[in-house]
Order: sequence, then structure tokens, then C-alpha cells
Amino acid sequence: MKSFPTITLPADTQILAELRSFIVRTASGDGVDELTLHALELAADEIASNVIKHVASEMPCDIFCRCGIDPETRTVICEISWQSVEPFRPDVLPESEHIRQRLESRQPGGLGIFLIHALVDEIEYDYHDGRSLIRLMKKL
Repeated sequence: MKSFPTITLPADTQILAELRSFIVRTASGDGVDELTLHALELAADEIASNVIKHVASEMPCDIFCRCGIDPETRTVICEISWQSVEPFRPDVLPESEHIRQRLESRQPGGLGIFLIHALVDEIEYDYHDGRSLIRLMKKL
């Protein structure tokens, strides 16, 4: 990925406002409207919240975020990564089956990844050298 600004924050709920502010600063630019910024903020907040809740509660870690605008593809790109023992695998269940199970169980939570898919144009997942990474992309 291009050389975009990066921030490293401890995986703790107190950093969520700082993460959102970083995304707004680094993703703002020519052609980026408020709706796009809000979508990226919400998607990144959801990812970070889940890392804090599900990963950092068992293994303290940092959250790394890199964000910027690729002028060649006219895309805002936001990467969020963290140290993890296992790769993040959101595709274990087919989307419709997962949603059906969550709705039938009537338990809160569990639908964040589907919210994120609704907010951005493309998501990529990667795992390398003990780090999980989610790349969010939103076309301008």
C-alpha cells in the first residue's frame, strides 16, 4: 500500500475517539464527502471495538491504523491491524446463515462485519507474521 499516515494505539475503549479523529484527518481531501468519512469512521470503530472486546481481553495488543487517499484509483483506503495468534476469519459461515442464526438467537451483537460491508465498497482480510489486517476501501 502507498505510504499513508499511521497511528498506533493501545487496544482500549478510550482510544476510539482518537482513532475516529485520525481517520477524519487522514481521509479528508478533494472529493471525500462527509458521508464517506462517517462510513469509514463507523466501520473502523466497529473493527477496533471488536479487537478490544475479543482479542485484547485475552492478549493485550496495539491497534495500528493507516489511512489515506489513493489518487490513482480515487479510493480512500483505511487499514486496521493488530497482533493475533490466529487470523481473523469472518467467512466461516455463509452470510445469510450467520444472519439467520444471530436473529433467531435474539442475542445482541455478532452482526458488525455485515454492517462494515454495508458501509464500504470493498474489504480485504490478511494475516501475516502474527498480524491480522482488515483493509477498508471506499471509492470516491
